[in-house]
Amino acid sequence: MTRLPGNRRWGALGVALVLLGVILAPPVRAGAPRSVDEVWEAYQKRWASTSTYEATFRQTIEISGIGGEVLSGGRFYFSRPDRMRWDYTEGDKQRVIGDGHWIWVYQPDLEQAYKIGYEAAFGSGGLVALLADREGLSQRYALDLVGETAATVTLRLRPKEGAGETLLLEMSADTMDLKSVVVSDPAGSMTYVEFRDIQRNGAIDAALFAFTPPDGVDIITPPAAVN
Repeated sequence: MTRLPGNRRWGALGVALVLLGVILAPPVRAGAPRSVDEVWEAYQKRWASTSTYEATFRQTIEISGIGGEVLSGGRFYFSRPDRMRWDYTEGDKQRVIGDGHWIWVYQPDLEQAYKIGYEAAFGSGGLVALLADREGLSQRYALDLVGETAATVTLRLRPKEGAGETLLLEMSADTMDLKSVVVSDPAGSMTYVEFRDIQRNGAIDAALFAFTPPDGVDIITPPAAVN
């Protein structure tokens, strides 16, 4: 069974399990600033009213202790309640598909696919749980308002207990649409994802969120997810 080289394996799994360096706090915009609870409530209200979300994305992964960056990009699709798809067309070609039960990470050049249960993917929080609007995020994370300008508002989500990913969310100040996410893991590695050309509540073919492994593809399934 083929195994991924170190950098490519990390990059493939990083976006499925969690999905730029330092971001400086922007100056507070004019007018009465919102509290962190008001900002989080506005974001949740906007995302709860989003039935579909489609955008171009750019991703940068910085792996602590190795140096260099893993750059990639493509198209992201989301459909409520928790269907998602990442088509990587820049960098290593791959597809990451969440069908409601499994997260599939398919790498056609390597003829292999990772199969990860939703509970395993959502269990530690992170980007996947955020996008799927899983309950309990505000109980799992402490919220900090990093800053707000006329254009953007930035929130930090820090795990309240134990080790876990820290998320830095940048949203449009007027619409509260998600513009970028920085995921920092306890080992010091960082994944930065930027969304552009956002299309909200448009028609998306449900077939995009289904995946059947082609013949001859190795299926790699963590033992805890085996049925």
